[in-house]
Amino acid sequence: MEQDIQLKAAQVDYLNQQIKALQMQLMEMEKTVEELSILRVGLQNIEGVRQGDDVLVPLGASVYAKGQMQDVRKVIVNVGAGIFVEKTINDALPMVDRQLEQVARHEELIIQNITLLNSEAEKLTQELNQVLMGMRDAGLPA
Repeated sequence: MEQDIQLKAAQVDYLNQQIKALQMQLMEMEKTVEELSILRVGLQNIEGVRQGDDVLVPLGASVYAKGQMQDVRKVIVNVGAGIFVEKTINDALPMVDRQLEQVARHEELIIQNITLLNSEAEKLTQELNQVLMGMRDAGLPA
C-alpha cells in the first residue's frame, strides 16, 4: 500500500514537471509569435521607406546602429541552417505568414498536451487522496 502511494505521488510529481516544461515551451512560442508579428509589420512598413532614408539597424539586445536604406525592394532572409538568401518583400511576407501558422499549430499541440497531462495528474491525485482517506478512516497512519 505504501509503495502504491509513493508511486502515485512520484507520478504526479513527474506529470507536474512535464506540465511546467510544456508551459515554458508555450511561453517561448508566444515570444516567437510576437517577434514574427513585429517582423511582419516591419516588412509591410518598409514599403514607405525610400532609398537613402536614415534607419536604425538592430544589432541585438535592444542595441541599434544608424544606417541608410540602400535597397528598399529586397531583404536578406535566414532560410535555415545558417543559409541566407535575398528575397523581395512580397516573397518574404508569405514566409513569415507560414512561420506564424507553424507556431500556432505547435502552440495548439502544446496546449493539448498540457490539458492531457493535467487531466492525468488530477486523476492520480484523486486516487491518491482516496487511498489516504481510506487509510485514515481505517485508523492507519498515512
